[in-house]
Amino acid sequence: MVEYIYYSGVGAKKSQKHTVKEFVNIMNKHFNIECSNYKHELNYKPCIEYKEMNNDIMKKYNKTFSEYNKNKNNKTVKKFKKLVNKCLFSKNVRKPKCNLDEYIDFSGAERNA
Repeated sequence: MVEYIYYSGVGAKKSQKHTVKEFVNIMNKHFNIECSNYKHELNYKPCIEYKEMNNDIMKKYNKTFSEYNKNKNNKTVKKFKKLVNKCLFSKNVRKPKCNLDEYIDFSGAERNA
């Protein structure tokens, strides 16, 4: 029995029904780099720390970082900026290619046998 992936995003067929090979080819063509970056951000410690720090600021102060930045502790601001830069500009960190399950998670597609 052939497994199908239901995907309706960029590069999808009108029927939205793709074989695994078709789906992976679409993802490799359109989202190879984006998926690798997404996967990287989920597991890279500076990205995790900066997202947690941002969530804490939002919860505690009900403000975005730029609003918080205007009148708060310089040490905290420097740490936040350092984490953001490490996360966004981590060019030397190896970002492996996504596999089928990661592409499905990234794209929001559905698997159906």
